[in-house]
Amino acid sequence: MTREDSPNPVSDDDQQYGPETLEEPMGSLYEVTRLRNVRSNQANTPQPIPADDSKLDDFISRGAISEEKAEELYNIFLKTLNHYLWVGLEQVHPSWTSVRKSSELLAATILTVTALHIPTSSDIFDVCYNEFLSLVSSSMFSRYHSVDDVRGLCISAFWLSEHSWKLTGHAIRIATELGIHQSFIHALEGDKEHFLRARLWYMLYVCDRHFSIAYGRPPTVAESVQLREYELFLASPFSGVLDIRILSQVNLMQILTRVYERFSKISAAMLAESDFDTLRSFNVEVDHWRMRWYPRQPPSPFIGQFTNKGVILYSYFAKLQINSLAIRGVSINSDKLSTERKEFANMAISAASSILTLVQEEEDLRRALVGTPLYVHTMITFASVFLMKVAAKWGSIMGLNIDYANVSRLLDKMVTVLKEAVTSEKHMLKHIGQGLEKMLQRMRTARMPRRIRKEGENETTAGNTGVESYDWHLASSYGVGAAGCIDEGMKDPERNLLSPPNLRTRDAARNWDSALYTEPHQDSMSDLVTFGDDMTGMNDTLMYQAFGTGSAGDVYNMLSSQFLY
Repeated sequence: MTREDSPNPVSDDDQQYGPETLEEPMGSLYEVTRLRNVRSNQANTPQPIPADDSKLDDFISRGAISEEKAEELYNIFLKTLNHYLWVGLEQVHPSWTSVRKSSELLAATILTVTALHIPTSSDIFDVCYNEFLSLVSSSMFSRYHSVDDVRGLCISAFWLSEHSWKLTGHAIRIATELGIHQSFIHALEGDKEHFLRARLWYMLYVCDRHFSIAYGRPPTVAESVQLREYELFLASPFSGVLDIRILSQVNLMQILTRVYERFSKISAAMLAESDFDTLRSFNVEVDHWRMRWYPRQPPSPFIGQFTNKGVILYSYFAKLQINSLAIRGVSINSDKLSTERKEFANMAISAASSILTLVQEEEDLRRALVGTPLYVHTMITFASVFLMKVAAKWGSIMGLNIDYANVSRLLDKMVTVLKEAVTSEKHMLKHIGQGLEKMLQRMRTARMPRRIRKEGENETTAGNTGVESYDWHLASSYGVGAAGCIDEGMKDPERNLLSPPNLRTRDAARNWDSALYTEPHQDSMSDLVTFGDDMTGMNDTLMYQAFGTGSAGDVYNMLSSQFLY
């Protein structure tokens, strides 16, 4: 431990007549001991990097990845992922060199998440990912941090699923050490640097909520004046469309935070009939949120109508999370659902169906699917599994408005959309698609008459085929771009990644043959067992088999926390 010089003595006049100051307890400990290891990092700044570009000392200059490839990945990020996550990197750094000078961690993050989305960059991803993990590990015990370190951790949390929760917490802790949570007041006074820091705190709030509420975990970032008075932030001369998008997310997460606080105390408890008035008021809040923010988000030259269509999509996400609570804790052997409980359950079914339909039919959403943050992928998975669970376990018993053929059709098309969107073996969408495909196949098998199912199992055993043999290639292998749209030749997949919107592309998602999804033939009702009878519903074991390993483990954690009924 290193001890600094003792402070200069305070004069008697200052002690007697000066304003009284009150420090935090840790400040007093530092004042007495002068030990550097107990001092907050708030006053510390990173060691300066020489201005001469040739003297940059990072994993790029050491040859882990070529300078040319690194800058190419940075340019792809700047035009694509940068806009899906409201990063606004171009407002912070004028060049790639500026990023590298500011934070090696931010540079590694940009290269890692971009390589994750490019079919031909698997080896580069491995190199960058290892460098990223090394930098994050060393940052845990470093005395020096920068705002851009926080920015890098925040960006990585949105896309790197295996460590998203840990990265979020680490980013929040460093941000508070640097006083980023206190920049709001200075931002309102016209300080641009503090404006950008306050924007970053809003991003951290959204990131925290994405990886807490959806997983049934208590959030970390507390509500504050900055979060309540976000309209003052929008009134700043520095604010723009980017800030409207961030703050629309903040506003929605505030609603979902209140839902969590109201109904999370006993996570598996069935809602009382008296709770439905509160549930209804939350639905109204989401409707108002959608009406308030949709008109304020014009289409983007980079991501098309994902800006305003995303508002609709997120409103469905919220409606699903809110209304699915109506069947939490309900037993399949219980008496008939009350009319009001059934109403909310049907609203959840409608929201889940709308999520899948919107993603499948809106071109800009399909095109954006591969580049959107993990929360979007997680909620699409939640909607899919929710529909399977309700159709299989409760639909015919509880009298809910759900049709097996329609659910099967929606899920089949969703799997196809995911196949067309996959751009990397390591991307979460591949794991989600494969997991849904397994569960869908299991659902269909369970609904077959027993004798037909037995014959099918014998054929599968003899031919050594099954769900595992489904062909999952990368989008470029199909000649399909990241949007799932036909791309002749796909000669340069990097440049087609999340390419600008093409409104003339044919919408193949609407060309469905509904005859493929009719109910299996049956001789009598006793010949057809329900999915729930054969599998004990959409149980935890099945979800673990589909999503519980590798990069999809975080999706399993979310599903297991949501499906407590």
